Amino acid sequence: LQFGWQRLAAALIVGVTMAYAIYIIGGLDRLSYAANLAAAIILGMWGPRRAADALAEEVAGGTWEAQRMSGLSAWAMSWGKLVGGSAFVWYCGLLAMVIFVFAGIKLGMPPGRAGSFWLGIYLTVMAAALGHAVALGVALILLRKAVQYRRLTITLAQTLGFLVFLAMSGVGTARVLNPDSFTPRIGYVFDAAYSWPLIRAALGTVLLIWAIVAVFRLMRGELQYRAWPWVWLLFLIFCAVLGAGIAPWPDSGLIGGSITVFAVMVLLTYVAALSDRRDPIRYRSGMMALRRGDIARGMVELPWWVVSYVAVLIAAAVTIAALATLPRDGLPTSLLEVALRLDLFVSYEDLDASALMLPLFVLRDLMVLLWLSFGPWRQRADMTWLVYLALVYWPIGIILTFAGYFDYISVVLPVASDNLLLSFGPVLLQLALILVMLRLRWLEATRGSIAQRLPKPAGKELSRVDIGASKLP
Repeated sequence: LQFGWQRLAAALIVGVTMAYAIYIIGGLDRLSYAANLAAAIILGMWGPRRAADALAEEVAGGTWEAQRMSGLSAWAMSWGKLVGGSAFVWYCGLLAMVIFVFAGIKLGMPPGRAGSFWLGIYLTVMAAALGHAVALGVALILLRKAVQYRRLTITLAQTLGFLVFLAMSGVGTARVLNPDSFTPRIGYVFDAAYSWPLIRAALGTVLLIWAIVAVFRLMRGELQYRAWPWVWLLFLIFCAVLGAGIAPWPDSGLIGGSITVFAVMVLLTYVAALSDRRDPIRYRSGMMALRRGDIARGMVELPWWVVSYVAVLIAAAVTIAALATLPRDGLPTSLLEVALRLDLFVSYEDLDASALMLPLFVLRDLMVLLWLSFGPWRQRADMTWLVYLALVYWPIGIILTFAGYFDYISVVLPVASDNLLLSFGPVLLQLALILVMLRLRWLEATRGSIAQRLPKPAGKELSRVDIGASKLP
């Protein structure tokens, strides 16, 4: 479908004609710059959209259900959508890369921002493949969250894929016309110095493998295969090692690594909660399976954000232990300035209490998301929750600070003070309130859904006792 001879010939003729015109007007320098920019636009912007659109076209055309019922395996469908949907994009992008390589060889292979000509090319190609996989994965997540397969918005998937491409490739910062005016920045992997382009190349390669695995797992879930949480647990461990090992400064010690891992685990918990299909009936099914002793069924239905939140608790414990054993004058030099900046908001002695408060705030946010998801407006729960987070953690905290009510900042931010009651009281009260609200909505959602599914006995109404005693999942 993608490789019609008319399209292949047109792309080749138009591309070579434009390249020759640029060469005649501006020489090899301009040709190299234009080819690099064209490859970035084609592979980085157009590619993620085509990768996501390969799934959206099936949904819009009404052929997705037929494919799900076919004999195609999850791997065949994943590989076909990932590579086949963007095949023509790769043809055009690699054509631009060939022109870029030709001009670069004629110019003596300038190192560019990556510090190496060939490393820069690898970063572009690798980041493009990663961006395509991310876009398709996000499209699959949006598909599993859709109630009706009528329309699948792919703008979000394209945007996230493009941002990943920019972050991993470094495109947009290269200056081919003046390659000697900069040097690659230095990063540290377990205190060993490497150039950031080299770190991005190695990291992006591993993340590309993880992205392909994610697409495959999501496709398996779409085809109704059982999805165990072990792969997500392995990814959390990988991200923990990554957060502890890579830093922009050396000698950060245990405290630097633990804080980074703590922040990464919190971020992944929010991502897992947003990606989950938060169905109260599915949650109830998993809980009933665990009560019956069916561990396999219970683990399959286990939400991945629960696993991530356990990782948050472990990271919080490690961070608190590191803070408790580290005196103020014992901070690594690279983190001393950060600690002094934190003194503007919270004293150094209260950082361990703030680290203890953060998991409570994360739990509160998760319960708010579940409360929104179990209600009548569940289709807008994600956007409503993101607006809630934006309002709570940014403008309200700033308003309290500049209005002179900083002593009450713990109402909206995990910032502890000497008064433990004033620090932990507000978040515990909020947790108690949202748990009560969630419990009521949970009962309403699960019992109401079961009542709609059960047939009514002739001559009498189905009571709440009958519903509660039902063995239906």
